[in-house]
Amino acid sequence: MTARIKVLISHYHEERALADAWKELLKSTSLGAIEAWYSSDSHAVGGMTIGLEWRNELHQKLAESNFILAIQTPTSAGRPWVMWECGVASGIDKERGIIPIIYSMKPSDFANPISSYQLYQGEDENQVRQVCERLTVAANLHPEAHVYTEPLKRYFNAIKLYRPRKAIQPEQIEIWRDRFEKLIQSGRVNEVFAMRQQMYASLGKPFNPVDPSVHELLSKILLDQGYFQDVIEEVDYALKLLDKDTVLLHRKALALVELHNLPEAENVIQEILSLNEELYSNPEFASLQGRLYREQWKLTDNPQNLDAAIEAYYRAYKADKTQYYPGINAASLSLTKGDTELATQIFQEILILCQQFQQQPVVSYWVDFTAGEAYLGLGNVEAAIVEYKKGITRIPSPSPRDKNSAIKGLRRIVTAKKLPNEIVNQIEAIITQK
Repeated sequence: MTARIKVLISHYHEERALADAWKELLKSTSLGAIEAWYSSDSHAVGGMTIGLEWRNELHQKLAESNFILAIQTPTSAGRPWVMWECGVASGIDKERGIIPIIYSMKPSDFANPISSYQLYQGEDENQVRQVCERLTVAANLHPEAHVYTEPLKRYFNAIKLYRPRKAIQPEQIEIWRDRFEKLIQSGRVNEVFAMRQQMYASLGKPFNPVDPSVHELLSKILLDQGYFQDVIEEVDYALKLLDKDTVLLHRKALALVELHNLPEAENVIQEILSLNEELYSNPEFASLQGRLYREQWKLTDNPQNLDAAIEAYYRAYKADKTQYYPGINAASLSLTKGDTELATQIFQEILILCQQFQQQPVVSYWVDFTAGEAYLGLGNVEAAIVEYKKGITRIPSPSPRDKNSAIKGLRRIVTAKKLPNEIVNQIEAIITQK
């Protein structure tokens, strides 16, 4: 006598085409004796019942099932949802079989809790036929061999339309990282963005990172080039492998500020500061906080945001007085607020600091640009021009993004000091070398 067999197909939502191929295959090879069900089935009588609480219905379906057919690909292998369904199924009173079906993977690539069950490869005709035969036997059916022929053809035609990508290997990423590094070393950094597009076209989507170093490298380059949304994408890939890395989170917050997504930037900054309270006075992170408050003040003209920006920058500067970046920003904003006494004090300290740094064998153009800002804050325009000219001739020379940042700082100082606009034009021409 034929036994009614129920099979629940556990799958990642984006791979429902594979689930549907199995549903049709089992139905056809068992002449309807095997009832296959999957949650994302879009047919009118399939999937979740409209209007019901989905967790209760899913638990009921799991309890009713004789077998769980778990679809696994490089994208979905080890997904919590599939693991949960299989775990619930194995824990329900009624004994049932777990049948993992893998695609674009070898059994040796597969490492998660359900790998302890017999694995079947969904692209191997003999193994797919074997699953069908075992399930029809469980239903007390013994169909002739020819019964499987047409259903198997339809199944393989269906899965051809859905080709899960093979798992990305570390060696592939290493090759791409080497290509990026060669572009950088040969002075062709402007070609990195186009090469990145080629990389993702080759590796396909959905993309799962396997090596954080290439994403670390790309996020730094793209930040300098102004591709801020792409910076966030690269940082997020790296964070999947380096969770809570503060340098990456800092870079993400910077990109968000550049995109004027200040609420999300603030969330990232708070996440960073929550990791260690000592970061509150760290020059990098306190300066980032100051940058956020400064941008909020520019948008709202709220004096509380201006005060918060000054406090954050000054906190960073006091924590380490060799950090001229937060110092010059604290001075500039203090001048804007009208606190000329504090501003003058910091400008003088920063100028002395920059002059000391300029005596070293290797000098950053930022030292010169900062000295230029300090001279402007003290009203010495001629000396400021000399410093900006020094900075623009340094090797390595400033990137376009750094030139733009220097011009913004120049404009803030000139506005706060109420200097003639002609000074901005003159120094901007030096920075841009027009």
